[in-house]
Amino acid sequence: MSSPTRWLPISGLLAAVALALTGLISPPPPVAGAPVGDIVTYYSRHRVGLETESLADGVGIMLLVIFAWTLHARVRTGLSMAAYVAAAIVAAVTLVQVAAFHALAFRPDPEPMRAALLNDLQSFTFQVTTFPMLLFLGAAAAAILVSAELPRWLGIAALVAAALQVVSWISFFEPPGMLAAGALPDIFAFGSMLAWLVACSITMLAQPRRDAATARREGC
Repeated sequence: MSSPTRWLPISGLLAAVALALTGLISPPPPVAGAPVGDIVTYYSRHRVGLETESLADGVGIMLLVIFAWTLHARVRTGLSMAAYVAAAIVAAVTLVQVAAFHALAFRPDPEPMRAALLNDLQSFTFQVTTFPMLLFLGAAAAAILVSAELPRWLGIAALVAAALQVVSWISFFEPPGMLAAGALPDIFAFGSMLAWLVACSITMLAQPRRDAATARREGC
């Protein structure tokens, strides 16, 4: 494996760091259905931090697509291709969320009703990413388990993270509160994906795929 390709799996680790920063630079945004006054105050108070988060989110989600391609290049099955396509869908949906998020942070004093609608839009867009994320994690899990290119525990961990995406769907039916869209279920689902991403990235770096020439030499 050539040197540049050898280090491509680090994109998963970098993606996890960039995406995690979106929850650390500023406090979490108000959940869907939060009072209008709280929404306006939040976006006015944390404007600079939120604009920085938008940049980190955009960079992180592009790195996720690169990592998904790297995983597909490693496993080379239809299932890994499905994971790659799902990652591209996750990126597209997330960029819509980032646009709504940045539109709110851009204006120093957003109009209250507009702010409430955009905040609900970005919250439910974050919620909707769990659908393609379920496909990404499920396909990646199946690809790893079927191909045996990576340790089996990574496939099982991806299945657990995929199951948490389904659990988070409870937020579609919950009123504003700790279980609403953008609140705890979504945060745990998102966090489980980031944890798996870090584990898979580090494992792929520690266990690079052998090329055909190396395999022949070792077989001699």
